[in-house]
Amino acid sequence: MPIREKVFAYVTRITDGRPELLVFASHDEPGFEVPEGAVEVGETPAEAVHREMEEEAGIAGARIVRILGAADWQDERQHFLLVEAPPGLPRSFVHTVTGDGFDAGLRYRFRWIPIDGDLGERLVQGCDRFVDALRAAMEA
Repeated sequence: MPIREKVFAYVTRITDGRPELLVFASHDEPGFEVPEGAVEVGETPAEAVHREMEEEAGIAGARIVRILGAADWQDERQHFLLVEAPPGLPRSFVHTVTGDGFDAGLRYRFRWIPIDGDLGERLVQGCDRFVDALRAAMEA
């Protein structure tokens, strides 16, 4: 039974009619990650995803579209949320992680990649869990 909860933010936007996903290069393995982190005591997954986006990417004002799904992995319940980016984010940017988590002070270089057929292969294991649901939602 899961004893902690985690959120993954699939932050998206449409550029020139094509859907894109916000990612950063993983420090641990080849591929890209999405903003993610633990749900703190008393937080809902939606509140946690807003906090994590602000801490990890410096993004405020994003709109949660919906929860794409949840999965249990080891001792975690993982929630994957589809999030619409606020307007005006640049093509790429660097942000120093705030907060008091293990990644505080790290610098992440964010960029947008296409939401296409091989997206799951470009994301690190775990971040790819609901890519099919993400693609279907972006096509709707």
